[in-house]
Amino acid sequence: MKKGIDAIILCEGKRDANVLEGILHKFFESLDRVVAIANCESKDSVMDFAKDVIALSSISRRLKTVAVVIDADEYTPKERGEAVKNSMQSITGDPVELIKIDNDIFELKSQKFNTKVFLKIAGDFSLPYEKHTIDDLVLQLLFLEGKADKSLVNSYRTAKEFVNEVAEHDHISIKELILNSKSENVERSFHNIIDYLKNVIEG
Repeated sequence: MKKGIDAIILCEGKRDANVLEGILHKFFESLDRVVAIANCESKDSVMDFAKDVIALSSISRRLKTVAVVIDADEYTPKERGEAVKNSMQSITGDPVELIKIDNDIFELKSQKFNTKVFLKIAGDFSLPYEKHTIDDLVLQLLFLEGKADKSLVNSYRTAKEFVNEVAEHDHISIKELILNSKSENVERSFHNIIDYLKNVIEG
């Protein structure tokens, strides 16, 4: 039996963790690597979040990859990535390089890191909301599954508000929604996160 963790995925809150757990169970059941999800819900800022990433990437010998999933919120993926990079530089006092892999996926490199560090900015900017989060992707899945009416998208201030109303009405958790949905619909809604997790897991 393998001991220790090969990769850890850090996310901001319970919703993010539920989404990631659902995707891992649905598409990555036959893992030959040990992957853990850490919910950093108590963190109040990007700076606090960055401290956890640096600690994990600097002290662990067994750990190969630290993967971060963070909401875009009111920012573009590049702006959010730069904020994380700048926070890390402020903490370590050393340069941190932000390397773009995809529109919303980056790698962070520093001499201080003993692991690979990846960053995924979550959100769907095609939706008419000021704040973009992982709930945007959940909402797209609800549309594909016929559980939410796309014509009502402007009736809500955020995707999370829309998703919460549907989830409460159907008495279903986000993890259950992902597990019970058609695989092709989950892939369409979360394709970028699924590709991101593949890179993380394959390391």
